[in-house]
Amino acid sequence: MDAAGDLTILNGKLTILLAFGHGGELDKTQLKKFIGTEVIAERWNKPIEVEQAEGVAVIVAGSEKITCSANIYTDVFIAGVSILRTEIEIRDRMLFNDILVALHSNTIIIEGLDFQSFANTKINEIREKLNPGKKISYYPNLKRYTLLRLREFTPRLDQKGLKEQYGEIITRFLSGETSIRALHSKEITEKLANDLSYYDEDLFLASTEGVFILGCEDYIKDLRELLELAITLLLLFQIYDHKIDSEIGNAFDAIKKLSSSRYYFLTQAPRKLEKSLLKVSEIGLVILDEIEDIMNPHKVTQDWYYQSAYQKMLNTLKVWDFEKVVQHKIDSLQDLYTTARELSSQQLAMLLEVTVVILILWEVIRPAFVGG
Repeated sequence: MDAAGDLTILNGKLTILLAFGHGGELDKTQLKKFIGTEVIAERWNKPIEVEQAEGVAVIVAGSEKITCSANIYTDVFIAGVSILRTEIEIRDRMLFNDILVALHSNTIIIEGLDFQSFANTKINEIREKLNPGKKISYYPNLKRYTLLRLREFTPRLDQKGLKEQYGEIITRFLSGETSIRALHSKEITEKLANDLSYYDEDLFLASTEGVFILGCEDYIKDLRELLELAITLLLLFQIYDHKIDSEIGNAFDAIKKLSSSRYYFLTQAPRKLEKSLLKVSEIGLVILDEIEDIMNPHKVTQDWYYQSAYQKMLNTLKVWDFEKVVQHKIDSLQDLYTTARELSSQQLAMLLEVTVVILILWEVIRPAFVGG
């Protein structure tokens, strides 16, 4: 299995994080029943582990195959996103490149199922436990993130040697691809420069798709939890963006009726617009009340290193960019509602003026009818 010059893993851990919406974006009642109010209060700014199971994993790449033990966890994030965390212990020799192939060909088998089928089954199970008997339209997209941690490998190199000799294949892993396209030196340099590790001999290379890890023995769990938090926030803003888009469509329909009807305020359009604004305002309040605090590194941790690492994770995953998009849409919908209210008020004022004129005319001509 080993080839001269190839990076070969002898002992390591492959972790696949799969973030998914669990339907509790605005209502935490059922979540509190499932997890417990005390736990939520203690770990409000970290994912909460609610399930653990053991299994068997098989990694297949072409004719190569190894069997590994796997630990499967479900980490629930209180604002509406959960993470299925699958940790695969690699104890046999396997080429780093074969792991890349297995990841992108979906030939990692967990308990007899390919990873995607296994993950779908587990996600449906946890959603049912969090929302028993409820019919909920869940956000369809998932966020997948991969961590590869090296313990023993050949050739035995330090973090500098790994970057110099295997920078290209590490970059392919961090880019989430196995294509044969030539990588630009600038791309490799940028990927290898995003190191969040504390010690010089360690390596915690983070990207939008994954993390390549060497060392970090005494603080890897803390970094992983901060990473999970950043990933859940990213997916949460994508869920909010999806929800707001549907309400923007409803608001646009209401505005079209405003422009085509002289009696807009007498139709159901204003109520539909108010309903859309209310739903979006609820999202805005959740962001203001909870999410803004969780995005603040100084409120998540008091340690300066973890503050810096968390800030870099949020920047790397573009969480701030998604937050700005969502907030812009919230503000725009509120402006749209204000405009509609002003136009509706103008219509009402015009009708009142016409009514007053009619009443005055009636008072003028009524004596003629009475006298006649």
